[in-house]
Amino acid sequence: MPILHQQEVEKLAETWGIKLTPQRRAIIGYLQSAVHHPTADEVLKAVNEEFPMTSRATVYNTLNWLKGVGLVKEVFEAGIHHFDPNTSHHHHFICRKCCRVEDVDSALVGNFQLDPLPGNHMIENFEVIIRGLCSVCRE
Repeated sequence: MPILHQQEVEKLAETWGIKLTPQRRAIIGYLQSAVHHPTADEVLKAVNEEFPMTSRATVYNTLNWLKGVGLVKEVFEAGIHHFDPNTSHHHHFICRKCCRVEDVDSALVGNFQLDPLPGNHMIENFEVIIRGLCSVCRE
């Protein structure tokens, strides 16, 4: 699962003229170890434990840069932005009660045959969002 490889991040940072400050490295480190799809506020809270002066702007700018260069994906549901460091092709399950986001392997969803869209649009990729109740919220 391609998750923020340090060498790739450093190469892209150099290309984009981004300085990898200790705070940005902490943001990237948190995403590398995340077992869920954190929000920006969750990232900020975790990074502030090590670097208490990390600003909200630094977190948002870093997440937006990582998203822009394709190193994280953004999952938006119910007004909440979640960040996914798994950039391989996969889908998501979102709990309608607690808004937890989980990866769903593409093989579990099956193959889709998409017809060409009107207007000569070119489809580059797609994602299926499966909504329901997670096992915790079902109990």
